[in-house]
Amino acid sequence: MGTSKLFDHTPFVTLREEVMASFDRQASLAEIDAKLSEFLNHLEAQFAAEEQAMQAAGFKPHDAHKTEHDRVLKKLSYRIEQWQKTRDVQLVLEYIETELADWFVKHVNTRDFITARFLAAPKTGQ
Repeated sequence: MGTSKLFDHTPFVTLREEVMASFDRQASLAEIDAKLSEFLNHLEAQFAAEEQAMQAAGFKPHDAHKTEHDRVLKKLSYRIEQWQKTRDVQLVLEYIETELADWFVKHVNTRDFITARFLAAPKTGQ
C-alpha cells in the first residue's frame, strides 16, 4: 500500500459522519450498532496497516505511535460497549464528536505527518 493511500483518512471522516447521521435520523438500533462496528473495524484495519508499514520501514517511534492507536481503539470499543448496554446517545456521541475528533486532528497533523514523511523518504543505499 502506497504512503498516500496508507494515510488517506477520508474513510475515517466518511464513516464518522455516517455514524453521527445514523443517530441524527434515529436509525434502528441494529443499524446504529452495525455502523459503529464498521467504524471500529475500519480503524482497526487502518491502524494495523500503518503499524505494519512502520515496522517494515524500521520507524523507531513505532511503539509510541502504536500505543496511541491502542488507546483510541480501547476507548472507542469501551464507548460502543457502553452504548450497547445503556443506549445512552449522548455518551457515545460526546466521545465521537469531541474527544475522538480532537485526537484524530492532532494525531494526523503530528504522528501521521511525521510517519508519512519518513515512509515516503528515499532510503539510503537504494
